[in-house]
Amino acid sequence: MTEPAGFCRELAEQAPDGPLLLALSGGLDSSLLLHLLMRAGLGPRLSVVHVDHQLHSESQSWSRFCESLAESHAVPFILEQVQVSRDEGLEAGARDARYGALLPLAKALGATLITAHHRSDQAETLLLRLLRGAGVQGLSAMRSLVVRDGVDIWRPMLALDQATLTEWALEASIPWRDDPSNEDESLRRNFLRHRVVPLLREHWKGVDATLARAADHMSEAASLLEDIAVGDASEIGVEGLVLPLEPLHRFSEARQRNLVRWWLQQQGATAPSQAVLAELLAVQFAAADSQARVEWGDWAARLYRGALYLSRRTGFAPWAGPECWPQGAAPPSLPNWRWSRENSDGAVPLWRPPGDLVLRGVTGSCKLHRHGMHQQVKELWRSAGVPPWQRRQWPLLYRDDQLVSVPLVGLADGLALEDCEAWFLIPTM
Repeated sequence: MTEPAGFCRELAEQAPDGPLLLALSGGLDSSLLLHLLMRAGLGPRLSVVHVDHQLHSESQSWSRFCESLAESHAVPFILEQVQVSRDEGLEAGARDARYGALLPLAKALGATLITAHHRSDQAETLLLRLLRGAGVQGLSAMRSLVVRDGVDIWRPMLALDQATLTEWALEASIPWRDDPSNEDESLRRNFLRHRVVPLLREHWKGVDATLARAADHMSEAASLLEDIAVGDASEIGVEGLVLPLEPLHRFSEARQRNLVRWWLQQQGATAPSQAVLAELLAVQFAAADSQARVEWGDWAARLYRGALYLSRRTGFAPWAGPECWPQGAAPPSLPNWRWSRENSDGAVPLWRPPGDLVLRGVTGSCKLHRHGMHQQVKELWRSAGVPPWQRRQWPLLYRDDQLVSVPLVGLADGLALEDCEAWFLIPTM
């Protein structure tokens, strides 16, 4: 069995370069990990952060305990207070709030985030996800080093079980605080931990290691499925938030589902249920001129010209205006788009004529006098392949109630480019 001294040597050898940020709850696991990281000589690079979920009357006391623990090791301490949403359950809400604080902080510090997850956590997570009906990806093991939202996350204790950690903490006289909510068996993880897993251990020796090994097998299978999805995406020309539908028929239904799941995961979308996934795949059989859409949670996908466009629901919302843009002032803010003087991928060019302007949304009667003709803006955008929802989001520039500039299209007759400022609209999704 690994001894503390040997494990500390492993910590020193395996620690990622640069600053390190330990998520310190004050419980046994993270308090022990702080002790081991210091013993491994990583103190000069280490800071600790405690997330106060503000769910218990003793939460401020736990925060003070964590601060004193950090002070005893002479490492910087950061306190993050969060509000927990219960919309999707207390456990999910607390987890989302916690990582919603930890990840931006780690990114701001340029640090690797360290968590105290261990092998028993791995087993519990596998059982929880199995009972939710998760697929291969969901049943995959937590990995010791992963990247999430641009932040490296290091879980150095994944090979150790809870019994070993408890033994080490007692031997070293590590102080810690027990959160009474960990005994609340109305919470599913606690029910598994206190009722189900002990029974499994009675009948299956080494069940934690066995379940962790099963999770490793799932990780390997998930990696193979990801390799297939990457190849399929390249073959049919998937680009970012756009998935072409016509070429999907080349693949079996299983590979289609695998590709769509991978695409959604790559874009950070909420995982779809089986019913939603079936709806997404059914869109490929919709009529060519259909404006079919599928919505789930905060996300939505819409059909346009044989492709699925993905966005948060707010990303499809129209904008009506009006907004004033005085000469010399910064452009007014727009939902789903930001202004830039620099061109980039996906940018929409817009020329700003001199003078005080008013920005308005498009209507069916909007016409631009261009090339000696009055041309309907909607038709110009339709011909350019602009999706319908974007046509209802882009601003039209008016001067003295005269339409003078249209994004992507250009200027009204009588205006010279050299007199105008070049701007670009950049999508924020």
